[in-house]
Amino acid sequence: MFRVNSKGQFNAPFGRYKNPTIADETVLRNVSQYLNQAEVTICQADLAAAVAEAGHNDFVYFDPPYDPVSPTASFTAYDSNRFDRNEQQRLKTVVDELSARNCKVLLSNAYTDFIQELYQNYRCVRVSATRAINSKATKRGKVDEILVMNY
Repeated sequence: MFRVNSKGQFNAPFGRYKNPTIADETVLRNVSQYLNQAEVTICQADLAAAVAEAGHNDFVYFDPPYDPVSPTASFTAYDSNRFDRNEQQRLKTVVDELSARNCKVLLSNAYTDFIQELYQNYRCVRVSATRAINSKATKRGKVDEILVMNY
């Protein structure tokens, strides 16, 4: 995970691992081979620009900064730009446009009333996800998320 604080400084915890496998050569070579052989596009762009060329039967997955689950859960950005509810609504508009182009869309987010209402016309599934990162150890563990699909 890469994210920054409001000052633009990197702030994701890195943990204390005796034998980290983040640079596993075999895994990296296999992923590289797959990405070079498959029709996979990785880009850094605004969410609408990133999917502007998506068309019929393309699969698009969105994993935006999640809607806060409480007034004190205010993390809404992985960079200095905020992904607030206006951005959540803009993302919904992009999902609608992709659906109109017959793209297959999957989106994950927090299981909040706002997100449920926003995507009420889509297939939504509540799932339980394990979270190992939280500033408070007692808040680590299972959290409810929502998967939104147009298929």
